[in-house]
Amino acid sequence: MKILLTTSLVLSLSFVSFIEKTAMLIDQSKVTYQIGENKKLNGLYTIEDQQKNIRIRGNYKENKRIGDWYCFDAKGQTVLRYNYTTQKILTLDQESIATVDIKVLSNDTEVNDNATVAIPICSIDQYKKILIAELKDQMPPKDKSEAAKVTASITALVDKDGKAKYIATYILDQVTHQSTLFLKDKVFNIEWLPAKYKGQSYSAEVKFETAFKIDPSAGTRRFIWNY
Repeated sequence: MKILLTTSLVLSLSFVSFIEKTAMLIDQSKVTYQIGENKKLNGLYTIEDQQKNIRIRGNYKENKRIGDWYCFDAKGQTVLRYNYTTQKILTLDQESIATVDIKVLSNDTEVNDNATVAIPICSIDQYKKILIAELKDQMPPKDKSEAAKVTASITALVDKDGKAKYIATYILDQVTHQSTLFLKDKVFNIEWLPAKYKGQSYSAEVKFETAFKIDPSAGTRRFIWNY
């Protein structure tokens, strides 16, 4: 009887199916992911840029990230490898991290000087592209009605639990504006590793500067689709 039950279980599991879907993110990169019959993420998850270079690769099980997740730069080099099982960084490119300003928000000098940095599980260049695209998308229409150059500072306030709040400060026609950015691409959530020192997590500030041009004649087109 036990053998029959075991065989039935194996047969039933063999018929579990996964549906492959795709979606376009705001930075025009493409996500490919697997959805099980329970509507949860299961299996391989990848993001590729407009040049069809893989930028992120990992696996999900029941909506949770598992095993090794790889983040690549535009040249295909691994800039971050993080293992969700052991919760350890296995590869980290220091040069890309140096392109953002990271400050641990602690009153303890020892912590500020020695804590590990807060980093997104995403290549830094793609992280910047996503935030810049969100800023352009969320600027008020009146600020985008005429051709102009915009200089901006975008800050991620990352708490000790790895939750981030994004603040953009931009200058347009010599006037300074500030707004909170909301990441609307639900199919890709930028996960953060908080700053840590001696096993304790700390809040941090991650900032970068950027500049771009507004061209009203170009228009904005954005597509999201599923197969």
